[in-house]
Amino acid sequence: MRLLRYMLAPWAALLAYSFLSFFVGHSGIYARRHLEAERARLQENLSALEAAGAGLLRSKESLLGDDDALSVYARQLGFGRPGEGFVRVVGLGVAASVPVPSGHALYAAAPHYVPGSRIKLISLGFGAAVLLFFLVNDLHWLREPRGGWGSGE
Repeated sequence: MRLLRYMLAPWAALLAYSFLSFFVGHSGIYARRHLEAERARLQENLSALEAAGAGLLRSKESLLGDDDALSVYARQLGFGRPGEGFVRVVGLGVAASVPVPSGHALYAAAPHYVPGSRIKLISLGFGAAVLLFFLVNDLHWLREPRGGWGSGE
């Protein structure tokens, strides 16, 4: 029976290794959640960039085909026709055409996880602690005086 107890130490180390690898390892649940959040953030940025690109394509098509749109855009930039005079009215607020933000440059970050070598060390330490517990328990059991119920000691 004692030998069976000592066989629990490697099993405890294996269990600790499996548990830590599953939850905080390189492909564990914690790293996967981090990657899924990163993917969602990149998808949002991609959709914002696609919307901005579609708006720019619409502006390009209207500037290529419509002379009135071209003149309006030129006036917003401060251009005019020869012989025209300008009157600038100040204090009416923001201009009618606010430029579309073009998104952000995002870099995918490495997922957060505990390296495999550290998981192995923790698991071996846990197995060694279980083994040491059983050894100390057996040594303590061997040093106790053996008295029974009827020995009177």
